[in-house]
Amino acid sequence: MNLKEKITARKARIGIIGLGYVGLPLAIEFAKAGFDVTGFDVDESQVRELCAGRSYILDVKSEDVASCVKAGRFRATTDMSKLGDMDVADICVPTPLRKTKDPDMSYVVAASEQIAKYIHPGMLVVLESTTYPGTT
Repeated sequence: MNLKEKITARKARIGIIGLGYVGLPLAIEFAKAGFDVTGFDVDESQVRELCAGRSYILDVKSEDVASCVKAGRFRATTDMSKLGDMDVADICVPTPLRKTKDPDMSYVVAASEQIAKYIHPGMLVVLESTTYPGTT
């Protein structure tokens, strides 16, 4: 089954890298739509909260996280090797502005380096993080 067919059938495994105010809502909406979603984050305490069904983002209800976890459609991890199991890797990491007003791309670079270790044919990589033209 190719990626388009997997997406249409809701069989695509989606990885969201960065579970902040952009990544977590996106992950939960994909899970609620019937996709199998794995959220990746470097913050172990946030991963523990999500695995326990608790949200730390105001726009995401804990009940929604809990129901997606219980249904087996959402899980969170710090184990980046699980990116190799994903059909889609969506980068949702911060790009804060430096004092010089240009974006700090270190989080995007770090996420990209992790994806590069596990990328495989047919994998879709999306850069959701706010950045400037020419980044990709």
